[in-house]
Amino acid sequence: MKLSREMVAHRYGKALFDLAGEQDIRQSLLEELTELKKIFEEQPELNVFLTSKQISYLDKVKMVKLLTKTASQTVTNLLNMTFDYGRICNLDAIIDEYIRLNDEFEKTVRASVVTAIKLEDAQKERLASSFAGVVGAKKVYLDERIDPEIIGGVVLKSNSYIYDGSIKTKIAHIKRLLLK
Repeated sequence: MKLSREMVAHRYGKALFDLAGEQDIRQSLLEELTELKKIFEEQPELNVFLTSKQISYLDKVKMVKLLTKTASQTVTNLLNMTFDYGRICNLDAIIDEYIRLNDEFEKTVRASVVTAIKLEDAQKERLASSFAGVVGAKKVYLDERIDPEIIGGVVLKSNSYIYDGSIKTKIAHIKRLLLK
């Protein structure tokens, strides 16, 4: 039976997180995995190279060795294991699961914020602080996006919470009330 991408990510991510906790390397591993994920995002052809049937096995092994040249033993083992078991294509999902588990452990929430104009740093800090209180987090990381179509206000989204205080949504709500 072939495991789903989510199941692979959950199993490997959980094992990795547990190992990092046991070895007291949780934070350093988080930083290293974040960098590794960034490499794969910036070089999407790398994943294609490592999973392509047209590329020789030896060339792929050389690439994995190049990737692990400066990596910690844990990340080296992860890369080698996912490559050997044909799960290298799930690496981003595994890293995402590790990050999710670490965020849960640290009571950290990652949220996207959509505004019509760019927020100043002080505004972002107040928004993050308020949102942390609402969702019961110690820390909130905001991924800011600008969308002039919301007209004004703010839309906040995290894994478990959505707050839409945009003017566009308020106008749509008033319109629905008027049409009743």
